[in-house]
Amino acid sequence: MSGFLKAFILLLGIAVGASLIAVPYIEQLNKVQRKAEVKINNQYITADVVKTEAAREKGLGGRTALGVNDGMLFIFSKPELYEFWMKDMVIPIDLIWIANGKIVGFEENMQPPSPGTPDSGLQIYAPPSPVDEVLELRAGRVSLLQAKVGDQVFTRTLIPTSQALQNPQ
Repeated sequence: MSGFLKAFILLLGIAVGASLIAVPYIEQLNKVQRKAEVKINNQYITADVVKTEAAREKGLGGRTALGVNDGMLFIFSKPELYEFWMKDMVIPIDLIWIANGKIVGFEENMQPPSPGTPDSGLQIYAPPSPVDEVLELRAGRVSLLQAKVGDQVFTRTLIPTSQALQNPQ
């Protein structure tokens, strides 16, 4: 076998090996970039960040568990009266309505619908005023946070990206 062929095979092996290591790392990095740390009353929540319409529609639907310090943060480009429902939910949740970095309201212990409930039979939850963020949490977490209307909410990405969230801390 020629020296050139041996060198080519060696380089090919190195490239394949490097890609086997790099691909899972890149996937993990992408997952972490879609997460934010949310601070309310000196308590921290690690939240999946949701910005797209498809991700908003799915939300926490289908999840069977949510950790006490986990959540989902919905970020909107402008304040509006965004409505939520419990479609495809299997766990109870709390919801915090946020505008300009402050709590403007919340829903506690929202129960999933009974199996087979048609979309037209689902309860609609609306904020008391326009919001630009909504935080979904495990049921009971609003009480543990001792959250109240007017409390400051600080949000920062776990890994800074070119498009940072509001209120970096």
